[in-house]
This record gives sequence, structure tokens and C-alpha cells, in this order.
Amino acid sequence: MLRMIPTRLGVAILSAGLLLFMPAAGAPSSSVKPQQNKPAPVKPSAHDDDEDEIVSSVRLDDDGNRQDTASGEKEGLDDSPSFVPIPDQEQRGDNDGAGNGKKISISGVKGDQSQAATESYAKTRTSARTMALLIPAPRGQILDRNGEAFAQTKVAYQLALRFGQFENEDRENIVRFGRSCLEKAHQITGKTWEFTDEKLWQHYKDRRWLPLPVTNVIRDDEAEKIRTQVDKVRGLELLPIYIRYYPAKEMAAHIIGYVGSKGKLPSGPINHMDPLWEQTEGRIGLEKEYDHTLNGKPGVWRLMFDEDGNKILDELQSRPKPGGSLVTTLNLSWQKKAEKALGKGARRGAMVVIDCKSGEVLVMASTPSYDPNLFIPNISQKDFEALSTHPSKPLLSRAFQGKYPPASTFKVITVMAALKYGVIDANTTVNCPASIQIGKHTFRNWSKIPEGYINCVRALARSNNIFMALTAMRLGNTSVSSANRLLDTARLFGYGSKTGLPIPDYKGLVPDSEYMIQRHHRNFMSGDVVNMSIGQGVLLASPLQVAHAMAGIANGYGLPKLHLVKQIQDSNANVIYVANPEIQTPLTEYASEIAVVRKGMDAVVNGEGGTGRHARLSYTSIAGKSGTAQWGPEKDDSRLAWFAGFLPVDNPRYAYAVLYEGLPGERIGGGAKAAPIVKEFFESVKEDVKAELNPETAIPVAVPADEPDPGAAKPASGMDVPPISAAQLSEEVDDSSDSNKKMVPVNPGSASVPAENTSPSMYPQPGDPDYIPGLPRQIPRNLRKSPVPAEAPKPVMPPVEDDIPVAEPL
Repeated sequence: MLRMIPTRLGVAILSAGLLLFMPAAGAPSSSVKPQQNKPAPVKPSAHDDDEDEIVSSVRLDDDGNRQDTASGEKEGLDDSPSFVPIPDQEQRGDNDGAGNGKKISISGVKGDQSQAATESYAKTRTSARTMALLIPAPRGQILDRNGEAFAQTKVAYQLALRFGQFENEDRENIVRFGRSCLEKAHQITGKTWEFTDEKLWQHYKDRRWLPLPVTNVIRDDEAEKIRTQVDKVRGLELLPIYIRYYPAKEMAAHIIGYVGSKGKLPSGPINHMDPLWEQTEGRIGLEKEYDHTLNGKPGVWRLMFDEDGNKILDELQSRPKPGGSLVTTLNLSWQKKAEKALGKGARRGAMVVIDCKSGEVLVMASTPSYDPNLFIPNISQKDFEALSTHPSKPLLSRAFQGKYPPASTFKVITVMAALKYGVIDANTTVNCPASIQIGKHTFRNWSKIPEGYINCVRALARSNNIFMALTAMRLGNTSVSSANRLLDTARLFGYGSKTGLPIPDYKGLVPDSEYMIQRHHRNFMSGDVVNMSIGQGVLLASPLQVAHAMAGIANGYGLPKLHLVKQIQDSNANVIYVANPEIQTPLTEYASEIAVVRKGMDAVVNGEGGTGRHARLSYTSIAGKSGTAQWGPEKDDSRLAWFAGFLPVDNPRYAYAVLYEGLPGERIGGGAKAAPIVKEFFESVKEDVKAELNPETAIPVAVPADEPDPGAAKPASGMDVPPISAAQLSEEVDDSSDSNKKMVPVNPGSASVPAENTSPSMYPQPGDPDYIPGLPRQIPRNLRKSPVPAEAPKPVMPPVEDDIPVAEPL
């Protein structure tokens, strides 16, 4: 049964009837004629809940829906309200037809009427107005997988000036009144706002029936402090509006994004369906990608004023309908702990955690981050420049936009390619001295101690460069064919492609021959193959891509399709979309190779002399792969530290990747810097992980290969170096010196997809390779495609740094 994620609205969420408590204008001075007969609050009609019939096609961002008419008003909204013309004598309310002088209810008159009586009140009485205004809808929430809020809509206020109808409409009198109100606003708030005399006069002429905002947003708590003072000033009022609020602040800010104004409030003559306050739209992240889902449907407010400025009609025709809620796959509690671990262990870095069974992204953290509340309702030029020019680049998500060499984490791909193409098997040993000659260049291992004859499991545990270089060069008959086979394997595990998540993720760089010829004016050479075999050279990837590849290695049967949105709910909390587990690329043909690699990654953490022992956990087993590389301009002398893998070792559930950016000149290593961050995080979520790890729902995995027979004959080699002994291993083993060595200098396709393993049964059964433990109901094999919501556009957003508009203050 589908589980509905709770949507925790909280007391801060605005009710649908916000405009019901908008204050009416008082009598500001002796020159302003007060409203004599305040109408009683209008009860919503029986049709108020039928929003779909009234505003179902109102699209504020579609200029094609509007056409300018001769009167200057805009029409053409499919379901915009229509108004019954009212005879002049009834609009004036002079009598009830019997000379009694009673005010007649303004509800419309049907039947035969003279041509003069049917003319619009706004046309026959120049100071009168009949208008329909648009009430922007409260924007839907963005939640974590447990219903905790990343983004909400709250009530806020603007201090506004309301003129009303003046008996003396002299320009000087109008401006003097406006200046007096602005001075009172300054005394109340301590702030000054610039308004020209012409702007005050023009607003009175064209829009005196509507409030003129004079301040930026005033938060709810601040508004309560000044409400009493404002109520005492004729001509001032607190105008309630909706604003976006991000209670999680910096947590997942790069993913959630923020909203901005669609544009300033209109000026000049009032048009049909002018908004009551500025509307917002998503500018980046999920706020932008699911803008239509979150926007909701606006409401309609009808107002009518007589020529003396008295309000004679005040009716809510349709209530605004809140937008839908977006339930992400993220775990807010885990996200906080990941960012805390990163902040403690790295000045700049990233961490990604993926459920390798479902493909759900649980954590995607980047440090430093920023608070999206800075952009609400707009950001000052000073604050924006501080963010955009900061050397740490807080607006950039290192988790999914970072461009890094994957370093030694890529060695798992090299080993799988060598196993797949028969260069080695699980028992093959290769003699690995401290260095080898590649042409005229000396290619060195990170350790100066010769390793001797080792197999691929030992080579991964020790992160041996020589083993990777020798096996990679034998993948094909030429350097080009060797490079293509290595890179085809990498593409099969997600390198070089966008993940498909609704974020502007970096697709990485996995070059092909065409790229090499266009960019470097040559094809692949042996130096390229050697460099790429250890995850350096022209290869680039993001932490998200590395974690994705680890998820495929962890589950052993397929690269999972990643999900960032778990559910979409409508405004009534009905689930209209749910993400289902799905295999993006079957890996069943790599099952035996994956099993060997997993054994090597286990040895990295738990084996003798492994480079990742600092990642060991107190409550479960963990496998990983360390990595260290040079990065950035050579003059900066900067290095990267990686640690990526999965846990538990026997029945993997979570895949992860951690990146640590070193400062210029800082000497770091993946095992020494990144691995402790992994430990810090997974120890902090110990109880959650233990609750999820049920041995009875373990993923079926291929049986790892046995250790090579110590007595087996060794292959002949021209470099007969004795194997390294345990006593020769230093206490702190790491591959940090990989970042010190120079690359091998060099002179100036798509992967095949294995056939999916099938079963005679329509539904996978326990023990089948495509059975997904933990799901209450398995997905039929003929229905593997997940429904895609119409509201989810393709992620084609420009880079963050180029997509942040600076909103001007009101």
C-alpha cells in the first residue's frame, strides 16, 4: 500500500481566506471623505469552493491570454468573472423606487433595461470603479521524506498607503497627505522610503482604491509590534501578503532553490485581474523545476466603489487554491548531520548518500552553503556580490556541479574493465614495482616500497597505481582500443552522463576519440590510458556521479535510476505521483566482476594494509575506496581527497561519496581526510541505519571470488621484485602521494548494455536478481517505467552563478 508522506503545514501557513481580514481605509484627514456605510462581511457563496470553474485556466505568466482593449483593461482569461451591468439609479443608491432613499443591494439586475441604464458604472461615473483583482495563491510546500519542511509559505505584511476618495482633489493636497503618511511610517519603523510627488499623484489618479506599498516585507512578529501604532494613523495600513520561508536555511539550499518576484506591481489605470501583491516564481532548484506544481491557482476578488469612494461591493468570488506539495527523497535529519560532518572535517567539500535499492538520494550536501531566505523577498546588491564573489563559492553545489578528477575511486572501473575483457581474472597476480617506464617518463606508485606480485583485490586495497597502469594498457591492441574499452565501462556505470535528476547537475567528462581530436588534435595515447586508469588526466566527475557508480557496484545487478522527488501531492494531500524503483542500466553481465571489486573495496577498509581503515564503523561493516589527486591550476598546488563506497559489505543498502577540497599547499589523502568524515556521519545516524538493516531483506549478491592460492605459480616478468611483507607496511598507509606525482606526458561510443535477467514469473520473487527487498509489492517486469509527472520539466537550467537575478527593493 502506498504510504502518504504527512504534510506538516504548521501555524505559519496562510489560510485561504487571507483577504477577508484586509483592513478598510479610514478617514485620513478632513479633506478625505470617510466611508459612511461599511458593508457587513460578505459570506462566501455556495460556489466559493468551486475554484476549477472560475480560475482553472488563469496563467499569469502567459501573455497570450491577455489582449489590450480600447478601455485599457486586459481581458481574455478563459474563466474570468463576468459582471451584470447595474442601472445608474441603483448604483447611486438614491432611492428604492418609491422615494424612500434606501440604499439598494448591489447584486445585479436582470430583465429589460434601457441603453443608458445598462452602461457600466465605471464609464458613467468617472470616480467610480468596478474591478476584479487576482489573489495570488499560497505556494505549495517542499518537504523531506518524513514531512519535515524545506520550504513553506507564511503570512507577512507591507506597510501601505491608502488614499481613498478626496473631496478636494487638488494635486498639492493629495501630495501633502501622502507626505504626511510617509513621515508617520518613518516614525513608526525608523526607515525612510523615497517616493516622488509625481508617483504619489499618479497613484491617486489611477489606483486610489488600492493600497500603495511603501515598505519592504515586514515579518509577522515585527508587524505585531507596530500594529497598534499603524491603526492610529489614517491612511496607513498593514497589507497582508504571502512570502516564501525556508525553515531549513542552509540545508540542501542548492537543491531546493528559492523564488523571486515575477515583476513589480503594475502602475497606471487598474486592469482586469491585476494582482493584489507581487507574485513569485521559482528561480532555481526544485522551486524552478516544479514551479507549475507549487504555484497553485489564484483567487478572484470583486470590488466596487461609488464615485464618492464608498465601497459598495466587496466579494470573494473564488478562494485561492494552494499549490501542491513536493515530497523529496532527502532526509533532513541526515542532511543536517552530513553538513555538520563536512563542516567539522572540511572547509570545502561535498557528501552524497544514495539508497542503492531504490535509487533515492537521501543526502546531497555541499559546504559552504547559503541561506535562501536572503533572497526573500529580494536580495540587496551588496549581499549578492558578497555571495557571488566569495572565494569559497557558496552558490555552487560541489555535490552535483563540481568538476573533479575522480582519482583512485575510479580504479574500481579499471579493475572491472580488466576482468571483463579477460586481461586478468580474480587470481591473476601482477608484479608491481615502485615505478615503471612509460616511454621516456617514469610512472610511480604512491608508495616508494615495491609491492611485488599482487592480485586485483590486493591492488584495490593498496590503491596500487602500477597494477592499474599495466592492466589498462593491455585492454586493447592499441592505446585507442584500450582507452575505449576502459571508458565504455565507465559510461556503463554512469560516468559522463547527467543523472536525470531535476537539478542542473554536471555530466562529467568521459572523452572519446572525437573529443580528443577536436580538443587536443590527436587520438588517445598510452599516457592517456595510464592517467585515466588511476582516475586522472582528462577524466572529470561530480560526487553525485561517483556515488551513483558506487550504488551500481553495491547492489550488484544494475545501476539504479536516481530519484530526488518521492511524491507529489495536490492541495488536498492526494498523492498524484510516486517514484518507483527502476533500473537505469542492467549490470547482470558484470555480476562476477562486481563481486571481485566489492571484495577489494572491503579490503580497503578492513584488510591488512588497506588505505581506508579510518572509515571503520562500530556497528556494521563498510567498504570503500580512497582517492587523492592534484586539482585546479598548478600554481595553486591544491589537492583533492575522496572516499566512496557502500555499507554493509555483505548486504549493501547505502552507497556514498565524500569529497574534501584541500587548501593550496595542504597535503591531504583520501584515507586520512575523507574517510573520517564518512565515519563521523554514519556513526551519527547509527540508530537509523540499524533500524533499516534487516538481514531478512538483504539484496542477493554474486559470490566473491576466492583469494589466490599463495603457492600458485607466478607469471614470468622482467622485473622480479619480491612481494612486500606486512612488516614493511607503514602504520599510516594512504595514497596521498598520488597527488604529488606528475601525470604521464602525452604527445601533442557508447557502452553496450547487458541483457536484463528475466524470470518466467511476471512479478520478481525472493532470490531473483531483480527482486527488490523491502518493497511490499514488487513491480511487474512489463511495467518498469515509472510515471513521469507533467509538472516535471527536463533539467535544462544554466549554472547557478549565471542564473541568480538580483531583485530590486520595492
